Amino acid sequence: MQLVTLTTDWGNSDFFAGMVKGRLYSLIPDVQVVDITHGIDSFNRNRAVFVVRNACMDFPPGTIHIIDVDSHETGTNPYVVIKYNEQFYICADNGIPSAVFYGKDIEIYQNSLFQDSLFYTFPAYNLFCLVAAQISAGKPLDEIGYRRPALASYTPLQNSTYADRVEVMVSYIDSYGNAYLNLQYEEFEELRQKRDIFIRSEGISKRPLKVSASYFDSVDSGDNGMTMTVSATGFLELSILHGSAEKLLNLKVGRKVTIYFQ
Repeated sequence: MQLVTLTTDWGNSDFFAGMVKGRLYSLIPDVQVVDITHGIDSFNRNRAVFVVRNACMDFPPGTIHIIDVDSHETGTNPYVVIKYNEQFYICADNGIPSAVFYGKDIEIYQNSLFQDSLFYTFPAYNLFCLVAAQISAGKPLDEIGYRRPALASYTPLQNSTYADRVEVMVSYIDSYGNAYLNLQYEEFEELRQKRDIFIRSEGISKRPLKVSASYFDSVDSGDNGMTMTVSATGFLELSILHGSAEKLLNLKVGRKVTIYFQ
């Protein structure tokens, strides 16, 4: 069975997902199409990065991932196939793959297949499905495209670290209003060195906090039941039990949060 995943900004009210799924089922025998999400905000590459990096990496070897978010091909941002950990990622070289695979050992192939349409309005349908079918059939990647030495440049979110604090950005907000910070738990503990923590942001006055094992510990974590926990992605997460941290704490993607150590 061939697995193909879809990560897109198409939404669920249009026909795009149905078109692409129908074509994949027609082109690839015994295929199973998995919807990662079609709910990424239009052209929101940062959100796509977070979703792909945390949702696609644990699929079995041979899985093909189609990523169609802001997929406009240019001379400097061509369509590519990336091989990583025996999986394949079909997308535009528009900054998303650079962010997803930052620091990882990958193979990059710039697509040289021709799409089967004279119009360039829907690459996922007219090209990405064809590429997926070729990969599934076992065609070598160097016959689908030619090796590309590097991806388009990308500057990842950077934390600012000091002796008594670390300044991190909100990198993602989920549908519950939980805010994910651009800091993984292991790195946080290395910086913390068992010290007490205090947190402050534009929407949060400086207050003591603890790292809770679950959302349900938040009733013991300060004003409005706010807690900091660790999401399944491994990143620190700010949440409010049965509430929205995004709304109550005025958190937004890109907003700085300072964690103090004392």
